Amino acid sequence: MIHNIVSALNWGIAKDEPLHQALKGLAGKRLRIVFPIGGSVDWEIEADGLLKEVGVQTKYSTASTSGISSAPKAPDVTITIQTDLSKGLRIEGDAIVAEKLGPLVKLMKDRVSPWERFWNQSPAGIFAKQVADYAIHESNIVVSRTHAEQHQQLLRQFGDALNRLEKRIDALQR
Repeated sequence: MIHNIVSALNWGIAKDEPLHQALKGLAGKRLRIVFPIGGSVDWEIEADGLLKEVGVQTKYSTASTSGISSAPKAPDVTITIQTDLSKGLRIEGDAIVAEKLGPLVKLMKDRVSPWERFWNQSPAGIFAKQVADYAIHESNIVVSRTHAEQHQQLLRQFGDALNRLEKRIDALQR
């Protein structure tokens, strides 16, 4: 799926001559796209101005597609996609590179937003949102991210308290 996204973006880049030329000037720069589902994709801009996928990361694993086993190179720009694209993107990193990537970001939004609108307005999308809301908020079948983070914080606090108790017991035994 990610390979298809790169292919679609490269096709769009090739069709947009000013963008293609601008990206040729950014050869070797790395771009990380962080998705709302918790994963990310690293791309490198090649000398021909097209994108090459160099790594994929999920919550559970990291894979390098560059064939290099060394530590991954840090991205020059990180683009974080919000759950709702209408809220915009968060862009961090080298300001000059980010500014030159503006047309690429617009191309990405233009390619994704029709699908997002279609999904959000389709009966299947509306039904999926209703089922998710019911599962999270009403039936408590699924735990929300906030509740999971609160639970993890409580577990950390409990673990800390347990460690303090063990140290007190050890001190009293001496």
